[in-house]
Amino acid sequence: MENEDQKNKTVVRKPRFLCLHGFRTSGEIMKKQIHKWPQNVLDKLDLVFVDAPFPCNGKSDVEGIFDPPYYEWFQFNK
Repeated sequence: MENEDQKNKTVVRKPRFLCLHGFRTSGEIMKKQIHKWPQNVLDKLDLVFVDAPFPCNGKSDVEGIFDPPYYEWFQFNK
């Protein structure tokens, strides 16, 4: 009987999304932007925020709006 009950249980998982930020920003900045979405939407999602691998080598367009650090996914000079 116990085994039968376990078969009937379904685990509902939230869909997981990898959130990749834009050029010369950061995962933390994207998280702040996304968390302006309606809470009933955010409650249904598992959002993962990451930073690009390279520290920013130039001026970011979001300086003065969001605090550093800023990151880049690629570097033009290499």
